[in-house]
Amino acid sequence: MRVNVLYGLVAGVFLVAGILAQHWLMPSGPTPIPEANAPIPAPPLHDLDGKPHTLAEWQGRVVILNFWATWCPPCREEMPEFVRLQQQLSDKGEQFVGVAIDDPKDVAAFLKDNPVNYPIWMGDQQAATWADRLGNQIAALPFSVVFDRNGKPVHAHTVSFRPEQLLEALNPLLDTTSKP
Repeated sequence: MRVNVLYGLVAGVFLVAGILAQHWLMPSGPTPIPEANAPIPAPPLHDLDGKPHTLAEWQGRVVILNFWATWCPPCREEMPEFVRLQQQLSDKGEQFVGVAIDDPKDVAAFLKDNPVNYPIWMGDQQAATWADRLGNQIAALPFSVVFDRNGKPVHAHTVSFRPEQLLEALNPLLDTTSKP
């Protein structure tokens, strides 16, 4: 019994160390968008009530699609900034959409304690594969993709998006004649 507990603790320490090492050692920043002749089809996405959704709902807006999970510390750390920017930039045509690669019960509990002002949709392994096809070369979370007003992916970012990095990607795409 003691040996099993010890093995479990050692495995847990190595798992946490691996996750932290991946976070600190992997490159952070812009990721090339794969060049493709055809659009990259999105998998089925749905909200916590099970209602299906697509990015076409936001046609004409600049969409920041953020892949995240409740168990991902950098994901949770960037969400308050996304809430602030959603409030600040919505009038200029910006829209955040979160895609949780997680258990719906965990997401619902997290959002109850940490509400956001943008939609959260649920994704599964197909959504993670979609993120990879959109440029998530190292299959990391968080991963964000900026889509222009025509729904074309124009910027991908692996790991946390700092506000200045996000604004640098968004400013050329936003309607600067509207008031924030």
